[in-house]
Amino acid sequence: MITSPRDPLGTLPAVSDASRGTPLGAIAARTATVPDASRERGLSIAVRARGLTKRFGSVEAVRSVSFELPGHGVCGLLGPNGAGKTTTIRMIAGVLLPDAGSLEVAGHDASSDGARLRASVGYLPESAPLYPELTVREHMRFRASLRGLSGRGARAAIDDAMERTDVARFADRCAGTLSKGMQQRAGLAQTLLGEPRVLILDEPSVGLDPGQTLAFRALVRELGKSRLVLLSSHLLSEVEDVCTELVLFARGQLVAHESIESFRARAGGGRAFRLESDRSLAQLAAIAEVAQITEERPIGTADGSAGDGWYASIGELREGSSRSDLARVLRGAGVAVRALESADARLEEIFVSLVAGNGGAR
Repeated sequence: MITSPRDPLGTLPAVSDASRGTPLGAIAARTATVPDASRERGLSIAVRARGLTKRFGSVEAVRSVSFELPGHGVCGLLGPNGAGKTTTIRMIAGVLLPDAGSLEVAGHDASSDGARLRASVGYLPESAPLYPELTVREHMRFRASLRGLSGRGARAAIDDAMERTDVARFADRCAGTLSKGMQQRAGLAQTLLGEPRVLILDEPSVGLDPGQTLAFRALVRELGKSRLVLLSSHLLSEVEDVCTELVLFARGQLVAHESIESFRARAGGGRAFRLESDRSLAQLAAIAEVAQITEERPIGTADGSAGDGWYASIGELREGSSRSDLARVLRGAGVAVRALESADARLEEIFVSLVAGNGGAR
């Protein structure tokens, strides 16, 4: 039933959203164990890390991290600055070697088979590595040669990559004359050469206009059907739009690894609601029909007067019930309702609560 909510764990008051009534402390507490989403789904493995550790002097940037990532799909790598995700990305790309633990990418060991590992990965850093005096086509030819492509095979691969990324229309322009968005697309086109099994995109939509952003996200989803795409982004709307699973880092450690569906479920699955009515919680709880479609457990801020004779309360619907059902029941019981809206946590709130619950950034 609707009841006076509280945070039973007493955690994370600094990041609770009192106006929305979301129990962010409870959200963070659900990470006592870190499920391996890829292994649970039984997919082929593209990246396997065991006890992965990287140090820079006395700083342990990545601390004994273990996870497995599937052979296809789009995996979001999340974390605040200094959390260890960029260091992890560079190890997966073969740019850095781990100091301890093991890492396999596309079946190649990072320590003993680095050349083949790097050949299996396409890596687009936040700023596309382009020479300003070379045209996009010249960049493509150069990258194709580094990938061991030549002749007709190289030409076909270049044409295909430029077509897929909408680069062909400015292929003969020098990189230095391109907008930031065009440079990002040119950089992405290069990473597709050689059909890498793992594609790493670090803040790839920086500089894209809204139309380019939508097209880019559609391309990322399409690429994820045939390979693993690792997407590092601070735009959670982008992550939610394209990712199939998430890996969250904080202070060099793995905080969560789960499907995007599980991450969304932390928000309440559309069942949390905020109600403003002319009756208090105690009065609403006494209505049998209300008790039948709402959960008994507390989930938000305490009930109280809105200051003008109306009462504000937070509740959660039972599985299979909707806010429309609740509105109908309240109307039938003669309850005056001024507002009935979702009170689910936003993904940004979940992200902040998980990070705060594990010590935040360094």
